[in-house]
Amino acid sequence: MKDFNVKLKKVRQNKGLSQTELADIMSVKQQRISEYERGVVTPSLERLVEIAQILDVSLDELVEFKRIQNKLSKDLINKTK
Repeated sequence: MKDFNVKLKKVRQNKGLSQTELADIMSVKQQRISEYERGVVTPSLERLVEIAQILDVSLDELVEFKRIQNKLSKDLINKTK
């Protein structure tokens, strides 16, 4: 999930939420949101879904699953050649 932390911070700020406000909605400490945004901790899939719902974005927009899938597909093709 390369760049998830950057994407999370950008989307959160664009929605006008502070780390504390997002943390309150999620019932976690503000430090946890800070850890996500600094890339220190990666949230579980359940947390990712929750964050996407709260921020009203698709999960793909938040973690760019399609980009990851395309890269993995290309890597597999190159390994079989």
